[in-house]
Amino acid sequence: MKFKIIFILLTIFIAADLSAAFPFNRYTGEETQCFTARSLSMGSAGIANSKGALNALNNPAILGLLNNKLNIQFTTNITKDDEDRAYPIYDSFDSYIEDAVYVSNAHFFDKYFFGISYNVNFKPLRISAGYTYAPLYDFNFKYEEEVRNNENTNYGNEPKKIAINTYDGKGSINAHTPCIAMNLYNKDSFLRSLSVGAGISFLKGENEIDSTIIFTNWAKEQMSTGPDTSFIPDIIYSMKNEYSGIRFQGGMIIGLGDRIHLGFSYINRTEISKNYKSTNDTVWADTTIYYPSSMGFGLEYHPRNVWDTKFTIEAKLVKWSDYNILYDDIIEYSAGMEHITYNGIPIRLGFRYQPSGRNKEVTLTAFSAGTAIKLPYNFVLDLGIEIGKRNYQEKDLFPDGYYANEKLWDTTHNELPEDRENPDKVTNFMINAMTTISWRF
Repeated sequence: MKFKIIFILLTIFIAADLSAAFPFNRYTGEETQCFTARSLSMGSAGIANSKGALNALNNPAILGLLNNKLNIQFTTNITKDDEDRAYPIYDSFDSYIEDAVYVSNAHFFDKYFFGISYNVNFKPLRISAGYTYAPLYDFNFKYEEEVRNNENTNYGNEPKKIAINTYDGKGSINAHTPCIAMNLYNKDSFLRSLSVGAGISFLKGENEIDSTIIFTNWAKEQMSTGPDTSFIPDIIYSMKNEYSGIRFQGGMIIGLGDRIHLGFSYINRTEISKNYKSTNDTVWADTTIYYPSSMGFGLEYHPRNVWDTKFTIEAKLVKWSDYNILYDDIIEYSAGMEHITYNGIPIRLGFRYQPSGRNKEVTLTAFSAGTAIKLPYNFVLDLGIEIGKRNYQEKDLFPDGYYANEKLWDTTHNELPEDRENPDKVTNFMINAMTTISWRF
């Protein structure tokens, strides 16, 4: 029965045709932070974490610590993103009353990852090679709002719907990454092991951002009646981008005794060729953009304990000023722990703190948990879930002044709508679920 339940869950995750990025990061894409369910459940830590071929994307030196000759991993990632946008309400004396939520969106998104590694042992030297596939920057988001006029709601009346606004993004920058690592091991030395690794990511991807304002049939009928047949046109705007480039990454892990691993990872500033075209363009244009370099440090500690326990803590400096000099360089933090209970089932908890390069005051704070189940034939199923929240302020995506038409609004006691000067207060709430199935030989 247990295996039937697991199979059903995997089928749902793998077969779901969903489309995860917050609209806040629509220009850069949302950077992928982790690639396995074990990493997710431990706060997205992966620089000094010693398990999984896919974790080579966090630090290629990890391949040198894998004991099994052949390792294969497949990960599915489903994200639910809830977004509320609100604007402040003031009374006739310009006194603040409260924030009114005027639109709520809830959508699902998905990502998939694959990794494989193989090692050859020439004691005390181990050489490992691997390949991973992953979307590194995700541009998928979905926003929809209704625009209604100012009719009252007395006696069950509903204000007339004027237009439907949408703002959608889709696509990703994907990485095909071959990597190699070497590990030296000496069980009689305090410097128990030294693993170094390097990888080259071949980046390829595309994304499209669509913005539309579509007026309802009722609004079009209202604007077409009377002697003045002026109307407001629908808007359909699209921006398409294509990306290609190469990213280099290196890392090192030092094992001190049996209980401490120190990890270091570096990613170079990545030059990417970008071709772009908007609705109004007849030909493609091209430019060069630079995705940020990063430098990360990690510590994994294995204390003496009744339960087999591991603690990990990491920090990563990301230089978003490489992308845009107006962006902030930020430091991301993550921490996690894993307890292996008496029956071999792990309990994992984690935390991460991620500021935004666009504005370091805008932060994503997330808590995570997970476990794993051993399956027959050397398969292991890891499960992880993360809950996070991000608050920020942003200008209205669709300024209200565009809909100002006397035929659509009751102007007896109110003026036509105008663009709001105060920014929207935006709340993003995220639930991130990840499953990783691993096979070791």
